[in-house]
Amino acid sequence: DDILALLRRKKNIVLQGPPGVGKTFIARRLAYAEMLEKDEERAPMIQFHQSYAYEDFIQGYRPSGTGFKLKNGVFYEFCEKAKQDPAGTYVFIIDEINRGNLSKVFGELMLLIESDKRGPEWAIPLTYSDETKPKFYIPENLYLIGLMNTADRSLAMVDYALRRRFAFAELVPGFDTDEFRQYMLDAGG
Repeated sequence: DDILALLRRKKNIVLQGPPGVGKTFIARRLAYAEMLEKDEERAPMIQFHQSYAYEDFIQGYRPSGTGFKLKNGVFYEFCEKAKQDPAGTYVFIIDEINRGNLSKVFGELMLLIESDKRGPEWAIPLTYSDETKPKFYIPENLYLIGLMNTADRSLAMVDYALRRRFAFAELVPGFDTDEFRQYMLDAGG
């Protein structure tokens, strides 16, 4: 409930913890709890890596066979989908969020991911869009959940601008809980 309240307040949250603590499992359950139903189409997951770029996430030119063509990225398309369904709730999950060059991947969206800068009144032109295209904004019904492995040294490299825009929730192993002890006894361990 506390993590869900953080997500609702900031619209962006990072679940951080050691490997195997259940970050992916909890991210999916948080998304479904916020959506009030299980719908994988409205809660996709991608994974950042060192080569992941703005052109993959937002928009960029890609080879088309006869040259280059402007192509929308996965987050751009997801935002457009959420805009078409303002009554629905949409949650975008980013695994290994700290693995990408966040300033490069998010670009001008660093402004738009702030919870108070959602909606058409905050629309801005994108890097590759021309003046004839409508400006871009992130709809108010869209939430971001990032997953971050605390055993990873690249944690220190997380952009402070991103730290300000996301709430952080620490997930810890439950080895000392009665539930884990009972699970191990039931499993014969």
